[in-house]
Order: sequence, then structure tokens, then C-alpha cells
Amino acid sequence: MTGLEIVRADTPEQLEHALTIRRAVFVGEQGVSEAQEIDGLDDEALHLIALADARPVGTLRIRFLKDRRIAKIERVAVVRSARGRQVGQALMVAALDHAEAGGATEARLHAQITVQDFYGRLGFSAVGPEFDEDGIRHIAMRRPLGDAALRALG
Repeated sequence: MTGLEIVRADTPEQLEHALTIRRAVFVGEQGVSEAQEIDGLDDEALHLIALADARPVGTLRIRFLKDRRIAKIERVAVVRSARGRQVGQALMVAALDHAEAGGATEARLHAQITVQDFYGRLGFSAVGPEFDEDGIRHIAMRRPLGDAALRALG
């Protein structure tokens, strides 16, 4: 996608763009309740927004856990009109860079089963059985970062 930029959502307006995208995708399209989607954890997260020609088209958040060793990537969402244009991939690459720069040695996420292969192509491996989260089938996935990622590849 031409004109794609990934930025941190550092202002209230940028955070509102992220929440608007999440509401459209998760609440509007997938039927997740507003209370489940807006879960009270946004203030402790780093949010990224994908801008296509300066228009918000995707978002995700990263929460650092266990003394910042674990980066939990959550709420990955791309608006319908921008899907299939590598927006999600660009967001994830940026998220992994931020996670590693923030000191994390592992990234984790809960992938919807329908996009498990997408995360697999980014180096994530499934761990454990499938489970229900917000009425949608998911699987936990992990990916080493930094030196751990190099060891896993080598």
C-alpha cells in the first residue's frame, strides 16, 4: 500500500482513532461487546496506528508484562477497505520492533483461528489448545525476540 506509515498513538485524538477502528472491526463486524473490547487496559498500553495517505486504517496495542520481558500484542485491527494490502503485516513488524526496543525477549498474542497462519508467517508458534475468547475461537501464540529469536532461527 502506498503512503503507509505506522505511528505511535501518543495524543488523545490518535488514541480515539485507534478505538474507532477497534469498535468498527471487533464490535461492529465481529459482534464483540463494547465492554469486552474497551477493557480498561488501554492506559497501560502502547498503541500503534497505521495511516494510509494520512488516514487511520489499522491499529494494535502492546502491553509489557513480567518486568517488560513479555510484550503482549493485542487488538490488531485493520478496516475492511484496507485489508489485503499488508497493513496488518506492517503493524506487526512495527510492534515487534517496539517490543524488542522496549526490552522484551518474547512476544505473545491470542490469535483468532482464522488468522493463525498470518501470525505463523511472522514467526509466531501456537502453544496450547484452542480456546474461546469473546465468543471467537483463538489460540495462544509466542515468538522469541532479540537474541532468543536468532537462536530459534539458527
